Amino acid sequence: MVEKFGPLKFLDKYTRTSVAAWALDDLVVSRVRAAAPGSSVRRIPYTREELRSGGHQKQNPFFYRAAADVKGFVQFLAPKIRCDRYVVVHRHGGTQREYGIGISQYPYGGPVHLFAMMFIRVYDGQTLELTKEAPALMTDDTYIERMTHNFLGGPSTQLDRAMFPEKPADVVNNPVLREGVRTMLTKSLDKTLPSLLQQPAQTPSR
Repeated sequence: MVEKFGPLKFLDKYTRTSVAAWALDDLVVSRVRAAAPGSSVRRIPYTREELRSGGHQKQNPFFYRAAADVKGFVQFLAPKIRCDRYVVVHRHGGTQREYGIGISQYPYGGPVHLFAMMFIRVYDGQTLELTKEAPALMTDDTYIERMTHNFLGGPSTQLDRAMFPEKPADVVNNPVLREGVRTMLTKSLDKTLPSLLQQPAQTPSR
């Protein structure tokens, strides 16, 4: 997302641009694999059409719950590959106007932020019930850390205003933005995934 904020919210401008060349999906799979040593980790493929329609539950738009939509999508994809657990890493909104992965610019000479805010949900492979969930953060979720490092509600880096792209299409070929996002994703997933994927200790049989 390329987000240019106006002085009033209704003046905000949001543009999507493809960064498929950054291979972020492959990066996520590699971090899940690193956080679950000894487990076979596979990526479940899906098409753009399946992402748009698969498993979407009819929800009241005034009481929409992303968690229900994500669970429906997991139930839709699960028959493709039977697994002990399903791990979903998806875009997440922070405490400000930023959402998911992108770059934002505030008005009147305000800051430019590069951000990568994701949420992790783990589902039981048999019941497809949610077992663990957490936002992907690079630091501990404490008040001090929120004020000093996570003031957008997730991983972010303040950049020079000159780094804001003149055209959204310029994003994909910008090495600073690419490496910044990949670094934040790697650090936040490596910080958050291990505790979510840790298996309970087995009690020795007598």
